Amino acid sequence: MIDRKVSIRYARALLGVCADKGLDEDEILKMLKELDAFFGENPQVLEYLSTYVVSTDNKKKVIEQLVNNEMLADFLNYVIRKGRFALFSQIVEIFEELVDEKKGRVKAIVKSAVELDSEEKNKLKEQLSKKLNKDVEFEFFVDGDLIAGIIVQVKDVVYDGSVKTYLSNLEQRLLRLSV
Repeated sequence: MIDRKVSIRYARALLGVCADKGLDEDEILKMLKELDAFFGENPQVLEYLSTYVVSTDNKKKVIEQLVNNEMLADFLNYVIRKGRFALFSQIVEIFEELVDEKKGRVKAIVKSAVELDSEEKNKLKEQLSKKLNKDVEFEFFVDGDLIAGIIVQVKDVVYDGSVKTYLSNLEQRLLRLSV
């Protein structure tokens, strides 16, 4: 919980620096996500940058090799000096949420029984964008456990239009009636 609060502070600070310097948040986010992916493939580098045993100067040299944006390098070196680099992935995640919120975007995960065609995807995007009054970015998945219908998750809200859930709810109502 404390780590998340700290990560939020760093992500907000980075967003503020981007605004102050007139930088494109999406471009910074892209660089951060590439770096996060690199750390995912090379966890020893993240561990090296997160440990207290390695000098700040040595860590700074690594950052210089990994990042070609001066502002971002300065930010990452600041995080290192404060001993918070282990929170890097969480900072990136929260920064992405803040950028999406600022730009009026939201991510939606769609599970369907069968692959949706492009017309169905466009109609869903149009309806959900209108309902949420935001630009919606979708991730589509086919879920073999669904009988028919779709389930859409936006942040913590789930819109369940699956036949499986409908039948389950119907069963519960029938059981209550028979008692």
